[in-house]
Amino acid sequence: MKEVLVIEDEQIIRQGLKVLLEQVIGGIQVIEAKSGEEGITRIHQRLPHLIITDIRMGAMDGLTFIGKARQVSKDIPIIILSGHNDFEYARTALRYGITDYLLKPVNRIELSEVVSKVFKTNENTNDGASTQFQKILQFIDDHLSQEITLKMIAEHVYLHPQYIGQLFKTELNQTFTDYLTKKRIKYAQKLLRQTHLKVYEVAQLSGYKSAKHFMTLFKQEVGMTPIQYRQSL
Repeated sequence: MKEVLVIEDEQIIRQGLKVLLEQVIGGIQVIEAKSGEEGITRIHQRLPHLIITDIRMGAMDGLTFIGKARQVSKDIPIIILSGHNDFEYARTALRYGITDYLLKPVNRIELSEVVSKVFKTNENTNDGASTQFQKILQFIDDHLSQEITLKMIAEHVYLHPQYIGQLFKTELNQTFTDYLTKKRIKYAQKLLRQTHLKVYEVAQLSGYKSAKHFMTLFKQEVGMTPIQYRQSL
């Protein structure tokens, strides 16, 4: 099911969009936010598949919200709704890479077409997203013996660290930390099988400066110490 974040300060309009998206279009779960500030909080909690936001709100207007949202992810599709046929707003919004710009009152057919187009486009670009994620995994493989952080990966692939963290949950259903730990321990097992390196050397090559910490994690993951594992082969 697709998750759509709807940001609208007028409750009646917000509820109308919720009904339209969930019951008329279908296959959608709407996450509501009544302000730009609340919308940013929602994004930090979980990245939606699509954002629909009003352009004129209270303390934080739609354009300010979009600017902040783009700091989290440059890829989330965004549709702007406005009661004002204002070309300057539309032109400014386009600079942020929005998907579409619709006027209020919302035409249900027009919105349905735009939303369907967004999700269809996303499906056609999944291979691109997967390719991007493969670059992230390759970076980890190439730097297993070194310190690896989300910030380092983000600088390598030009994405926000939080977005990369979300990718691990979406693509692999696990956290970045869990994936990295399992990857390092698996590599350590390979070294223990195929070399005569000492345990502390295996630890260093697997990205652990502390041999003691490495042995603790190894036992948690494998069920035995590195020495016991090597002896069992």
